[in-house]
Amino acid sequence: MRNFAKKLSAIALCTMFATMQVSFAAMDTGLGGGIGGAVIDSTQGGYAGMNGAGTGNVDLNFNGNAHVNWGSLNINKGESLNFNAIDGKNGLTVVNTVNGGMSQIYGNINANDGIAKLIISNPNGMLFDGAKFTTAGDLQLTTQALNVNYVNGNLDITNLNQTALGSITVKNTDFTVGGEFNITAPSIEIVKGVINAENGLKLVTRNGQDFIAAPSTEDVYTEKGVRLETVSIDGNVYILSGEDVVKIVKGGTINGDLTIDSQGVVALNYVNPDKNLLEVKGNLNAKTTGSKAGSITDAETGNYLGSMMYLANAKVDGDVNMSTAGGVLEVGNITTGGNVSLTTTTGVNDNIKHYVHVVGVNDIGGNLNIDSIHNIHIGGYYFEEGQIATGKLNVAGTIDAFAREGSIGISSDITAQTIALESGTLNIITDGKATLAADEYSFIANGYVGGLDSSDKFIDSMEGYKLLPPTTLSLLYVDGGTITNLDTQYAAIGSKTDLDVTGVNADKVYLEAENDMRITGNDVHANQIRVGNKTDNLTVETASRDYDLKYTNIRDAQEVVINGNTEITYDMANGENGLNVNANGRPANTTYLVVNGNNQPGPDPEPLPNPQDNDNVKILNNLQRDQINAAIDANSVYTPVAFAADLDEEIDKGVRKNVDGSVTVVKTYAMGK
Repeated sequence: MRNFAKKLSAIALCTMFATMQVSFAAMDTGLGGGIGGAVIDSTQGGYAGMNGAGTGNVDLNFNGNAHVNWGSLNINKGESLNFNAIDGKNGLTVVNTVNGGMSQIYGNINANDGIAKLIISNPNGMLFDGAKFTTAGDLQLTTQALNVNYVNGNLDITNLNQTALGSITVKNTDFTVGGEFNITAPSIEIVKGVINAENGLKLVTRNGQDFIAAPSTEDVYTEKGVRLETVSIDGNVYILSGEDVVKIVKGGTINGDLTIDSQGVVALNYVNPDKNLLEVKGNLNAKTTGSKAGSITDAETGNYLGSMMYLANAKVDGDVNMSTAGGVLEVGNITTGGNVSLTTTTGVNDNIKHYVHVVGVNDIGGNLNIDSIHNIHIGGYYFEEGQIATGKLNVAGTIDAFAREGSIGISSDITAQTIALESGTLNIITDGKATLAADEYSFIANGYVGGLDSSDKFIDSMEGYKLLPPTTLSLLYVDGGTITNLDTQYAAIGSKTDLDVTGVNADKVYLEAENDMRITGNDVHANQIRVGNKTDNLTVETASRDYDLKYTNIRDAQEVVINGNTEITYDMANGENGLNVNANGRPANTTYLVVNGNNQPGPDPEPLPNPQDNDNVKILNNLQRDQINAAIDANSVYTPVAFAADLDEEIDKGVRKNVDGSVTVVKTYAMGK
């Protein structure tokens, strides 16, 4: 990422400032701008004059690259400042530097299609309120002092890394930029702005990137690094931020990609009491590398909590990739059309416990990948009440979650095609209420896989980072599907429908299903598997079974233990068709044992019909043996079993009924008249 940042910096520097070695001619100084207190101190380069001086509408004309040095620059409502390339000139760069006071823009600024780059620099800050800004080319707004100097007869911009303290604020202002739009300042705020940037919008506050210099004071931390409120932006947005806060509040629309590279806190639509939607029509990529200066400190203890990253109440048409080296990464109430990747890394915060939270109701159109140094919680938490919160997580593809040095806790219902959860050191637990629904499941944990029967136990085990034995049996609920991998010490899992189990590597496992359960395959290994009483039909594949099987038998409602070196046979089922049956009906809370494979005898096959047993065929055969007396033409009898004589009529009319129900007319002997 460091190389990428340098590359981006170099490209942006060339694009926005370049070397801009241009010829110039010294111009008169002290020209009145004729706009809301604007005053031009001097001009250099291709400045070709002014129209409309003394009025509220001023045209500045250029026939080459130029530098305009303003004493002050303010535009009142209803006033216009127009930058015009004349005499057919194209690709021009016009640099504006302002010496005194914050620039307050309430009117209009325009640059025609001959101006390729328009740059306005005011270290004292800028305010755009109710304004309209239109440029055909690139636009750069900066509070960086540019220091435009003469170098060998040409115009040169030097000393870019000067301290910048002024902020840039945009309120209710429309920007239409035909090229790239860059805003560079320690603090940038855009409120209800409408921005159309053909080649994207870049908001830069980070120090040391050839855009802006570090302030002289150490550990500067600003609450308002970049703040976007209810914005409408047409184009990709790139935010490069320092040790401050990047905020999007009260929703908004970004018709393109949103990319954030930060060293501090990133809070995207988190503060949103009205739950206004943030819509990103492309992909969302956010990364914070974290630092102590750009992080949160506990108000009571003073302990350093690390950086935070949030995304809430958002709809992203593409992918979401979020990574933080801070303490918390949280997404809540989001809908995506693509994949979601949530990652925490140590960075400078290796002493901070990292949490990944997935809260509220979330609908992921692709796969969900979570990789956390410490805990993962799919659910929510009410800090004031000390209670866990529920929700819903729908994932169209696969959920793959890895808590490297923590637990995975679930208090929301989850639906996916495949759910793969792994705790490197601790547990996979639910609140005993949440249900996981998938075609396949994989659970890997160092300690316990199962449910807990109280919120207090759930919170305590997550916050205390405790390795749990199954002291209180509560179930992790799934809704059907197949457990392809259950690798843990202890597990307690129940299915609300059927359950298939094909892969186990554990000490003790408790399983139950509301309907049928099948334990099959050669990859099921444990010391003991206990099947709960609620299971109706239990099918066990006998090959390579090395675990003790415990269940409650329907014959006598007694618990049965079949050790691992005993082959399960049909005799053990002791019932009709391999089922345990009871003359008094099935007792409550007991299990059918169904013997699977060749050990279970099947019913006797139905005998095939023998045509010779048909009475009509027997009579026909007798007649064939005495054809003369029977007065039957032997030439008409092709297959003796194909038909039988019709003996139902008093007079044989030569119609024969076949075995298959059809009839055949046969020739008979003439007996005379």
